Amino acid sequence: MLGSACSTGVGTQESGVTPTTVTTTVTTVTTVTTVTTVVAASIATTEVAPPVTTTGVPSAVPTTEVAPTTSPPTVAPDLWPESVLAIPEVDDEPHREGYDRDEWGRWSDDDGDCLNTRHEVLMYEATASPFLRDDGCLVTGGSWLAAFTGTIVEDPRTLDVDHFVPLANAYRSGGWKWDRDTKRRYFNDMADPRHLIAVTASANRSKGDRGPEDWTPRGYAEPDTAPDAMTDCMYADTWLDIKVRWVLTVTSAELAALTRMLATCDGDPDAQIASVPTISLGEPIDLGEPIDLGDPIDLERP
Repeated sequence: MLGSACSTGVGTQESGVTPTTVTTTVTTVTTVTTVTTVVAASIATTEVAPPVTTTGVPSAVPTTEVAPTTSPPTVAPDLWPESVLAIPEVDDEPHREGYDRDEWGRWSDDDGDCLNTRHEVLMYEATASPFLRDDGCLVTGGSWLAAFTGTIVEDPRTLDVDHFVPLANAYRSGGWKWDRDTKRRYFNDMADPRHLIAVTASANRSKGDRGPEDWTPRGYAEPDTAPDAMTDCMYADTWLDIKVRWVLTVTSAELAALTRMLATCDGDPDAQIASVPTISLGEPIDLGEPIDLGDPIDLERP
């Protein structure tokens, strides 16, 4: 998640939001006194000189600018999840008019390997080697752990590739201001592996375009039949990260639900994800010069 990740390093700046730079001007007050400065090797000390008696016209009083001896106050580290929950703008009057599903495009093949985004996601999330059509352009079989319900699925035709934050919800939350290219990038975004996920078609239909205030995987799945359903913590963490990354707004009810769900987390979920170690194959083995084994043996000769 953000907060950690969600890094507010927002991958896009389509919202037109311009970061605001706050400039603080610090005025240093200089104290004028008659002093002699003694400098040690590592510690600077200021020793006050005795009073000086002068006659006639007084000369200019020497001044010494004393550097501050106290460190600037340190800012306490941001607390999770409060720091992340404070990022999205709250808008209780989302833009509902004018949503057109066709403006968001269709699955694309951005890398030109003949697998479109849907099948790229199925390839990525497969828990066993997937089967492809003869031309290699369609996933026809394999095994998947459906994200919302935690159930094992072996027929890709029963899976939907779902936008974690649905298109209509993204539209209401700020996507209505995007141009068509940005909407299509949102539709096919695979930079964040949580943006598009394979879920059962029935769970996707049940979710629709509702936010976490109205729908959660645990609320949909039967605890007895789906003990591995996505937790409230993980669902809220992912939802909030995507909203922050794409600079989308939340409603008050949505924010309250996210706050309640994130309170079930045992710390920031992203901070607990171990990085994948790099596999080292070591130095190549020198097998020496090839050995001449002679002519092949004819096994069919009597």
